Amino acid sequence: MQLPEPANTEPIRVTAQAGNGWQAGSFEIWILRGDCAIQQGKAVARCAEAVLWIDRAPVTEMRPNKVIAYLEGNVDITSDTRPGAPRLTDRAWFGRFNTSASVEVRPTAAAGKPDVLPPIYWRGMERRDPEAAANSVQPGVRQVQFTTPPTAPTPAGGTAASRESPMFPASRPGMSPVTVAPTGGARRVHVYPRSDKDMQFQGWRQPDPNVNQSIAIFDLGVNVVVEGLSINGMGDLGTIDISADRLVIWTTSSDKPDLSGQTSQDERVPLEFYLEGNVVFLQGERTIHADRMYYDVPNHVGTILNADMLTPARDYSGLLRLHADIVQQTAQDRYFAQNAFLTPSRMGNPGFRLQAGDIYFEDIQQPMIDPMTGQPIPDPNTGQPAIQHRQLATASNNFLYVESVPIFYWPMFSADLKDPAFYIRRARIAQDNVYGTQILTDWSGYELLGIRDKPEGTNLDVNLDYLGKRGFGYGASFTYDRPDPFGSPGRMAGLASFWGIQDEGNDNLGRGRSNLVPERSYRDRLFWQHRDMLPYDFQLSAELGWISDRNFLEEYYKSEWEQLKDETTGLELKRIDGNSSLSLSADYRLNQFFTQTNWLPRADHFWLGQPLFNDTFTWYEHSNAAYAQLEELQPPTNPHDLPFNNLPWEVNSQHGARLATRQEIDLPFQLGVMKIVPYLMGEAAYWGEDVNGEQLNRLWGQVGVRASVPVWSVDPSVNSDLFNVHGLAHKVVFDVEFSAADSNRDLTSLPLYDPLNDDSVEAFQRHFLTDTFGIPSYSPTPIGTPWPQLGTKFDERFYALRTGLQNWVTSPSTEVADDLMAVRLGAHQRWQTKRGRPDDRHIIDWMTLDTDMTFYPEANRDNSGTPLGLFDYNYTWHVGDRLTLVSEGIFDFFDEGQKVVTIGGYLGRPPRGSMYAGFTVLEGPIDSKVLTLSYTYLMSPKWASSYGTSIDFGAQRSYAQNFSITRIGESLLINFVFTVDPARDSIGVGLVIEPRFLPKTRLGNMGGAQIPPAGAFGVE
Repeated sequence: MQLPEPANTEPIRVTAQAGNGWQAGSFEIWILRGDCAIQQGKAVARCAEAVLWIDRAPVTEMRPNKVIAYLEGNVDITSDTRPGAPRLTDRAWFGRFNTSASVEVRPTAAAGKPDVLPPIYWRGMERRDPEAAANSVQPGVRQVQFTTPPTAPTPAGGTAASRESPMFPASRPGMSPVTVAPTGGARRVHVYPRSDKDMQFQGWRQPDPNVNQSIAIFDLGVNVVVEGLSINGMGDLGTIDISADRLVIWTTSSDKPDLSGQTSQDERVPLEFYLEGNVVFLQGERTIHADRMYYDVPNHVGTILNADMLTPARDYSGLLRLHADIVQQTAQDRYFAQNAFLTPSRMGNPGFRLQAGDIYFEDIQQPMIDPMTGQPIPDPNTGQPAIQHRQLATASNNFLYVESVPIFYWPMFSADLKDPAFYIRRARIAQDNVYGTQILTDWSGYELLGIRDKPEGTNLDVNLDYLGKRGFGYGASFTYDRPDPFGSPGRMAGLASFWGIQDEGNDNLGRGRSNLVPERSYRDRLFWQHRDMLPYDFQLSAELGWISDRNFLEEYYKSEWEQLKDETTGLELKRIDGNSSLSLSADYRLNQFFTQTNWLPRADHFWLGQPLFNDTFTWYEHSNAAYAQLEELQPPTNPHDLPFNNLPWEVNSQHGARLATRQEIDLPFQLGVMKIVPYLMGEAAYWGEDVNGEQLNRLWGQVGVRASVPVWSVDPSVNSDLFNVHGLAHKVVFDVEFSAADSNRDLTSLPLYDPLNDDSVEAFQRHFLTDTFGIPSYSPTPIGTPWPQLGTKFDERFYALRTGLQNWVTSPSTEVADDLMAVRLGAHQRWQTKRGRPDDRHIIDWMTLDTDMTFYPEANRDNSGTPLGLFDYNYTWHVGDRLTLVSEGIFDFFDEGQKVVTIGGYLGRPPRGSMYAGFTVLEGPIDSKVLTLSYTYLMSPKWASSYGTSIDFGAQRSYAQNFSITRIGESLLINFVFTVDPARDSIGVGLVIEPRFLPKTRLGNMGGAQIPPAGAFGVE
């Protein structure tokens, strides 16, 4: 019967309960068992067992992927799920599938190629290629390399067997010269001496002739390896390796194993071990140390006395240790422990541990499967299938010990041990003038809630803090990175965080703002960021940023306030298609103490670098349409939170439609070695309200040309052992751009809907205007115009204009565009040499020097009367592999223009530490000369220190001093910190205690001084 062929544009998906997969030439071969299903579109083929030969087409070849299939056992094939569709049922079926889409094979349990190919494989080969099947060696045909027959074991009571005897070969598995195909079962038993000293074998005994049972006894150190154990029905994945001083083996008299491992034993035959004396049990990546041990091999159960079990944990370089007086293995991956503790420490009496009465522990080991191919992922070190662990623990009557002191009690502990935090992640004790005595703790939320099987890819932290001068603070943060919950092929990731405090003190924000009464007594922050990768190249982003008052972040989250993006609230849906994108977004201001724009909504379309007319022209486009509301901030209610000023561009509640499209057309061509790009750019835009509340249309255009030319010179004869230079190549790229722009509307006529600075910079500017230029506090300027005392020199809108922000279609601010003529010059230089071993040298940048400068023909209009401006340079010299010298600067040449120069050097010596020294000279509205010094050094395996300072020689004052010293304990990192903050007039001391084995520690990587996790290199 011939069924209709499925559409070859549909992907092929294959599922089964178990499968063995491997590569043979150009074919990927799979042997599948249990509920096999092959689906392509609406066609489905089901059977009990199957053999597949998959020929995947390389991405460079335009041909379909091919699947040759042999199905057996209750074969049922339908071309459609609808009633009355053609259907075939048979005992066996052989056929082919083709697809131009993907082929996915996903068995529930997977392994590599079996030692013995099952009969179904050969039956499939007979249907696919009868001649090749006839010439192949099939089951029942044994290939044997004959050698001297093995000698019999020494009788009971005899002398020790020779280590060279074939019965007990000195070599490890795989080194024997005898190759015998197993005739039944898959389990093989190898017995070796544990050391160079011969073991003593007392022979097989049958204590009761009426019972089919034999016993073998070994003494004086023995190592036994059992291969070919089954894990979830998959062979050759469950090898165990046991060493002990003494060993007793029980098995049936009629099926005694060949202890040389040359022939196999049926894995269903009883096989039990009793071991004592320095027992070491290895299975997968799991290691157990014990005094005595009993183990039932077929059933994977046993009892261990005085046991230590070491097992890996995700994102952690060391091993997790479970110690117990009694451990019972109740199943292959399940354990029960009495009077036990969990710790990463290898010491007999660890300094940090979770002590429990009873612990139920699961360590489920499974082969790692490549989701793209469905095949096991090989371990790069062994070549065997890589193992992934799922480690779960439940414990009762738990005490958390630091040294011998119980610091925490919890009645029930349930956790995924991929995160071995044991409740607490970090603890800090500090004292300073701002917050008083502080006790700051981070806890594992899942463990506190007793959630053992936490959702994959998620983490929950709980913060409990006490600040003596402020009150009790609490919060939580939740992070996630996992597949889309709705079953789409994308991923979603995000962070949600909350922290709040009933504040009983005053803020100290620095000079002149050292005793501010908060605007609210209960202060908090709620923050959420989310990204979801959806099908068809869609991307959904969401953000929520709620802050109780204007000074909360600056007081409690100073680094976030100064370094991270503004906390806003909004939603965006974007689709990227090649070199174009379309996005729809909406934003709403929740924090009324910041000037921000509501977008209700906004749409943006980009089309970048599109070739036209056979690559003659290149086109760029950005169009946006929005309804905008510029919401001006509310002034501070606290009269002491002064000085305060509105910025020149701030207007009150301007709103209306904004429509704009900006286009650029380029004509790139090559003139010898020079690349020249003439371009024409223009924009048409409409605002529903300008700064005066009236409608405004703007036409803006710019014409220009960009050019660049690369030059280079190579001299292989340059050689210096002192500077580690072996040959020298000098490469330079010269850039030049001329542009002339004209607008029918002035920049100052427009509200600044697209901000140029972060909230933290704007907050600084509001005080800077009074502190530096003497502008009276809260004296607003005419709407949209610069301050009369300052002109345009210190207005960020005109600084962005001078730097060429309007030169690009992708400019982040539509409003910043005006009349401007400029010639920009640049030179980007590289001096390259070779370093490394004489036989394996590689190219590095020895020195780099980048310089840029702008010439303004209309200097009075565009650059405060000075033709030259914005000269900058950036220089780096890698003197050696550890020493780097750097210098950078930027200059404006008009009166009070910026002049900044920094010179410094960085010395790194990982993993021991690093050092930096730098000197910065700043002239302009602010004059300062700042020396910055810092170092981090691992002084010994037990001690590390760091120091940082900034001293202003111009103002003759110190900005900050910070010194810390860290004691590297066997289980804990104990950090003592001493800080001086002259701006806040505060001196503080702190003590930070952090478990050393956390996946990501704040103290574990201190600026180049890398502290390894506890137990990463064994006992310390």
